[in-house]
Amino acid sequence: MPAIDKFARAGYLAKGTVYIMIGALAMMTAIGHRKETTDTKGAIETIGAQPLGGILLLILAVGLAGFSTWRLVQAFADPDGEGGDGKGILVRASRFCGGIFYAVITYHAAKTILGARPSSDNSEQALTAVLLQQPLGASLIAAAGLGFAIYGIIEFVKAIRNSFTNSFKLNEIKPAMYRYLVATAKFGLCARGVVFGLIGYFLVRTAVFSDPEETKGLDDALAELALQPHGRWLLGAAALGFVAYGLYMFGLARYRKTIGKKRER
Repeated sequence: MPAIDKFARAGYLAKGTVYIMIGALAMMTAIGHRKETTDTKGAIETIGAQPLGGILLLILAVGLAGFSTWRLVQAFADPDGEGGDGKGILVRASRFCGGIFYAVITYHAAKTILGARPSSDNSEQALTAVLLQQPLGASLIAAAGLGFAIYGIIEFVKAIRNSFTNSFKLNEIKPAMYRYLVATAKFGLCARGVVFGLIGYFLVRTAVFSDPEETKGLDDALAELALQPHGRWLLGAAALGFVAYGLYMFGLARYRKTIGKKRER
């Protein structure tokens, strides 16, 4: 599937760019050059505000659309052979959720290109407020929170076990580059694990206290780190971790095994 493979690699580049931008903006907040942290939508809007931002966003949107397509292919066609057992279904379900998420981000990038003004509402809190009014809404929010927390733990496990290295064409990577990629990926995965764990924690709090204001997205989770003792150092570490994760995505774009010849975790 050479076409899908190219889309996937472009998608990894786009995803890496977004994470590097989030990390860079968070670092600016940590050192006092910005007042607020941001999330994926904020990063896209920041890119769009730069000179030639529309062209940059168009390239980014194409890449994100490719990544979304790749995740959906992983979910339904199972090119990596995850299988149909319980574990395989969970992995493929997570791929499907990722495909939908990046489709939404692609849509936001497209709206930004067309000049649509961003909403000032907290979309995460608005969504949980609606869910809390529905039967089993709190249970759904709690389940989502547990899902985020589990995903954060999985990121840590991948970093500890080095299982992410199964994604690379090891015979094409020089030893020095390999050591750099491994160290960068481990740092980035751990940073994502912490932040996703925080998002999960606050979603569970939202469900327990039936208070949508407890909901915190990516930007709020980063801001929460800044409120802790030595918060600027914590936020700075998370920012560097997000930049590292973005560089890891660049590594995947270059050295990832061809689709259908690996089991990606």
